[in-house]
Amino acid sequence: MQSVFRSPFPSHRPLLATALILTGIAAQAAELVDMTGRHVQIPDQVDRVFAATPPIVPLVYAIDPGKLVTLSFPFKPEDAAYIRPEVMNLPIVGRYTGEGPPPNPELLARAAPQISIAWDIPFIDARRVEETFRTLGTPGLFVHLARLADYPAALELVGQAIGEEVRATRLASAIRDAMTRVEQAVGAIPDGERKRVYFAEGPDGLLTECADSFHAEVIGLAGGENVMDCKTQAMCGREKMTLDQIKTLDPDVILADDARFLTHIKTDPAWNALRAVREGQVHLGPTKPFNWLGRPPSFMRALAIQWFANRLYPERFPWDADLEIKSFYELFLGVKPEAVDVRDILGQG
Repeated sequence: MQSVFRSPFPSHRPLLATALILTGIAAQAAELVDMTGRHVQIPDQVDRVFAATPPIVPLVYAIDPGKLVTLSFPFKPEDAAYIRPEVMNLPIVGRYTGEGPPPNPELLARAAPQISIAWDIPFIDARRVEETFRTLGTPGLFVHLARLADYPAALELVGQAIGEEVRATRLASAIRDAMTRVEQAVGAIPDGERKRVYFAEGPDGLLTECADSFHAEVIGLAGGENVMDCKTQAMCGREKMTLDQIKTLDPDVILADDARFLTHIKTDPAWNALRAVREGQVHLGPTKPFNWLGRPPSFMRALAIQWFANRLYPERFPWDADLEIKSFYELFLGVKPEAVDVRDILGQG
């Protein structure tokens, strides 16, 4: 069977350096300063990376999937068309953020990483993560990834750490370009003219995000106004709502993160009280192979802001979904354009 993956990723060099590092005799060739200001000694060659927190998995995958040695969450069967088989089958070792147990030290030891990379965010216990780095005997980098604007610098840092600077720079430039194009198209819309958006999370749509939540930043970046004017109290967000509260807010548009919600509003006539539902302004964020909106946050938001800006303001941001999605998947995921099913990704199949 012909592979559906193109190969923008660099070919791997022999694993001799891995063996040397694992026996403790490899030289430390460079010092990097991570995004928290920590000075970190990096091995001369890195072929095995431990992604210590969920957002690091897609970050490293985009640069070079062959260097991942573990996962912190399982892929879904439907992701297989867009994720390399060897990555789909990597061991799931646990996670420091979100739902699930912390990393399993025995599985980590067997994975034998040469470097560990973690998400720096106020809600995480950085000391606990650093203790894992010390136990593994690996250098550890922390990167900022809460906002899409963090991604170019994070890609460049990780690319430098794992010896893939050229590719990481290309990916960083693509994200900066996407943000600039969307901002130029929708950034000047006056506050009073922006589409008001409710972010419906979960199967019944009764969980949501405050406007300051990074989980909902796609709304603002795409030129929308999040109707939830509140302050996020916990990393997970997911503020509880009632349908009556949503009716009072009366959003122009609903952005959903769960396909079951689309079924729910079709079977519960009470949702027809919302103008957005009656007018067909309910949009489901794509999820294959990484969630475009978040959970975990990833570079897919650079595609999501284009998609959603086009949904909100097609006259301001005309967008060829077929061309742009295939191009993005080829660049970031290494998938041949002919293997990208755009209608299925957008839930139109």
